[in-house]
Amino acid sequence: MSVQELREKEIAYCREHLVYFVENYGHIEDRNKAEIIQPFALWKEQRDALEDIRDHKRTIILKARQLGISWLVLHYAVHMLVTMQGRLIIGLSKSETEAMELIRRTAVILRNMPELIAEKGNIPEGWQGAWFENTALILKVHHPGAPESTFQCFASSENAARSFTADLLIFDEWAFQQFDRSIWQAAYPVINRANSGQVIGVSTIKRGSLFEELFTTENNFYKIFIPWSADPSRDEKWYSETKKEMGDLMQAEYPASIEEALTVPGGAFFPEVTDDSILNEYPLKQNTVDYFVMDYGLDMLAGYFVKRDAFGNAQIDREIYESNLTVGEAAQLIKDLAQDYKCVQYLAPPDLWNRSPQTGKSIALLFNEYGVNLTKVNNDIAAGCLATKEYLAHTTGGQSKLTIRTINGRPVAPNLLRCLKKIQHDERKPNIYAKQPHELTHSVDALRYFCIFWTLGAENHKNEKHIVWREDMFEDYENASEEDKQILISMWGKPNWASFGE
Repeated sequence: MSVQELREKEIAYCREHLVYFVENYGHIEDRNKAEIIQPFALWKEQRDALEDIRDHKRTIILKARQLGISWLVLHYAVHMLVTMQGRLIIGLSKSETEAMELIRRTAVILRNMPELIAEKGNIPEGWQGAWFENTALILKVHHPGAPESTFQCFASSENAARSFTADLLIFDEWAFQQFDRSIWQAAYPVINRANSGQVIGVSTIKRGSLFEELFTTENNFYKIFIPWSADPSRDEKWYSETKKEMGDLMQAEYPASIEEALTVPGGAFFPEVTDDSILNEYPLKQNTVDYFVMDYGLDMLAGYFVKRDAFGNAQIDREIYESNLTVGEAAQLIKDLAQDYKCVQYLAPPDLWNRSPQTGKSIALLFNEYGVNLTKVNNDIAAGCLATKEYLAHTTGGQSKLTIRTINGRPVAPNLLRCLKKIQHDERKPNIYAKQPHELTHSVDALRYFCIFWTLGAENHKNEKHIVWREDMFEDYENASEEDKQILISMWGKPNWASFGE
C-alpha cells in the first residue's frame, strides 16, 4: 500500500471518528508552556462538548473564559475541511481583528498535522495529498481532483454572510457582536436546509444579547454550559486568588453555574419590573386621557398608546414595534391605530427636530406634513430614568403606577416588557441604563419620554364621592399644605379614611 493510500485510509477513519482525529492530530497554543504549540489533550468537558457539537445541528455554548472552547470549535471546523470536500464554513466575529485570529488559529492547527495535509509554499516533493493556503480572512483546502473546502471569516455587520450557502456557521463570542439580531436574521437562511447546515454559537455571557435570549429560552438549540472548573489545573485556591483580583466580575467571567453566569455586576436597571408588578388585565378606572409616545428611526419605530387617569396612574394600551418604516409609512401606521384613541399629544425625542442638511426639513416636520403633529420631550437621560423608576415603583398591593394591559393573558406590549426586564445598568454611569445592546433601548427610550413629560391626568368625576384612596394618596394628602390639600380634594374627592382602616 502506497503512502498516499495509507493517508487516504487514515483520513477516511478520521472522518468517522471525530474525537480520535482531534486527540491524535490536534494542536493548540499554550503560552504558559516553554513550547507554545502543544498537542490538544482533551479534558472530559471538552470531549463531551465535541461529541455534542457533532450530534446536533444547532449548538450554543455558554462558557467560562480561557477553556479552549474556541480552539475546540476550530478543530471541529478543521475536521470538516480536511476530511470532506467542497465544504464552506463561515465564521463571524465581533471585529475584523477577531475574524483574522480565527483564520490564523486554523492555519496553526493545519500546519501541525503534516501527516494529513501540506501548506502552500512548503509542500514536500512527491506530495499527492491535500494542501492549504490562506489570506487574512480566507483559508482554502485543496483536495486533489475534487472541489476545495473553504473557511471564510467576517467581522460582524448587518448583512454578514448573507449571500453564502454554508455547511457550518460559527458565531465566536456571539453575545458581544454588535449587530447580533440583524446578523442572525441575515445568516440563518445560509444554513437553514432540511438535511444540512449547522450552527455553533460560543460566548461568555452578556445580558440582553441575542445569545442570552437563545440560551435561556425554549428553541432548537442544544445548550451546553462549561464552568470554570472544567480546567483540571484550576482548584479552589486558584478561584479564590482570582476572585480577589476580579471581585464581582468573577461570576460573569468565571461562572460555576448558569445562574452565576446570568448574575452580571450592576444587574438589571429595572429589577422592580416583574409580571406581577407591571401586568394588569383590567383597564384603568375613571376617566382617562390618551397619549402616544415613540422612539423613531429606520432601524425601529417603538411606539405606545398610553392611558393616564386622574390619580397619576398610566397604562400601556397598545404597542408598535416595527423596523424599516419610512416617515410616511410610520405616520400612516400611527394614524390608523390612533383612530381607536383620542390622543391629546404625540410625544417624541428632540433629535427628530434636527434638520437634514440635504432637505432642510426635520423628521418632526415630515411627520407633521403626513398628519402627525409631534410634541418635543425632554431628553435628559438621567432625569428620564429616575422618572421612569418612579412610575415603575411598587405601590400598595405590589403593582406599579404604570402597567401594561393584558388581553387573554398576553401583554399588549411584549417587546417593552422584554426590554424592561433585560436592559442593564450602564457600566460607567450607574444612574442610567446601558445603550448596548441597542435593540433593547428603543422601547425603553419611548417609555422614558412619556415618564419625563409633564402629562396631565384626566379630570376626576365631579359626582364621584366614594373613591377608594390608595396608601400613597393618603401620604401625599397628609404631607400637603392646606392649599395643596384642597387641590388634591378637587382631583380625588375627599379622603375616605374608613377605606384605609381608620
